Amino acid sequence: MNMKRRYRTLTKAVIIPSGFFVRILRSFIPSERSIVWAIPQQDRKWITDRMNQAGSESGLSFYYGNEKSLISLIKEKTQLHNRNNITRTEAYYHFYKNHPEVHWALLAHMVSRNAGYQMTDLKGEFLTRLLNDEQRFPIYWALETANSLIFQDVYPQLLLYEESKRARRSLFHLLPGLETSAFMKPIWEHFWHSQESRILTMALIINEQNFIDNRVVHNNTHAKAFHSVPFQLQNLLQLTKIIFPVQSGITKLAGIRVTRFNDLASRIETGKHLYRQLFHERLQSGILRFADQQPHTGSRTDYWKEVFTSDLSAFSPSYDRERMGYFKLKKKAERLYSPKLLDAWNTFFTDSPVKGDWFNGKDMPEQFNFLFKPKPAFIEREYWTDLHQLEGAVLAKQFLF
Repeated sequence: MNMKRRYRTLTKAVIIPSGFFVRILRSFIPSERSIVWAIPQQDRKWITDRMNQAGSESGLSFYYGNEKSLISLIKEKTQLHNRNNITRTEAYYHFYKNHPEVHWALLAHMVSRNAGYQMTDLKGEFLTRLLNDEQRFPIYWALETANSLIFQDVYPQLLLYEESKRARRSLFHLLPGLETSAFMKPIWEHFWHSQESRILTMALIINEQNFIDNRVVHNNTHAKAFHSVPFQLQNLLQLTKIIFPVQSGITKLAGIRVTRFNDLASRIETGKHLYRQLFHERLQSGILRFADQQPHTGSRTDYWKEVFTSDLSAFSPSYDRERMGYFKLKKKAERLYSPKLLDAWNTFFTDSPVKGDWFNGKDMPEQFNFLFKPKPAFIEREYWTDLHQLEGAVLAKQFLF
């Protein structure tokens, strides 16, 4: 290798090994997992008793007055906002702004933003060069399907809560008409009286991850994508992260790595961890400032315009030199291409989910218990390491092939 090429890859020789070393070191350091909140025993018993009672009731539903038309209206509104990742993400945030006591809506908004980023990455600077269309589309379709099905399941619940507030009475007896899991009916009834946001949020995290477990993660169509070499390689290198941009003068990146996506318990714990991060006193105001000021486009330019561009004309057919320094782009280096979602994809999930309830009506989910106290984790440097790994793979591919 000549001196010029060695110089171009010097940062990779430092950052990538150091990133692996830090990960290995962290794995040997025991994490402090102090419980910050647990479900009170009386609340748990109240919910459990009503779940058992619901399991013994008839599956027939009776409607009064305009209740049947209300169910139809909620389904129509859900379909209207379920057109694509952009409309879903906006709908979550609009609902949260009107009903901030429903913490899950903000969590869903931020996680849905990340789903959009992951979808557009598949058409962005690096993965376009590393994967062919046959490898990229199944991963996109699995992400899009999960994003759509979660919205289709939970958004009608949110709208029914909104209608209950408007009517000033509980309308949650209509949840079966919206094909909602029996697990959620006593949860919403409890929330209606207690306004305990943490119980509702934890329950929705558990419900949605169970909802997509057989429909997407272990579905015969999508399981191939989650077990594919490209997806597993991202898990191995820990390239998949959920990022919460925190706007406070400059934009910092909080968040966590996501691994073991195929494991239901791991996804639920990830959701609970993200919830505590999102509402941490040092992060929440900056995250809300970002969400208020930056409409979601799916492009990573939403939070890092100095690093990414959504301008297709900036995408060069060749990538023959290192653009990144240690934790920034090099001087005069072109920004990395990150398209807007509607420029990257025009095929979206519109089918109805397979009917059926994941909840057996008896046993409470094991992870419906408590929340750990998280430390606010800023991960800009880890994210730069990810970018260096991707850039290094592109340079290696062009050099070797």
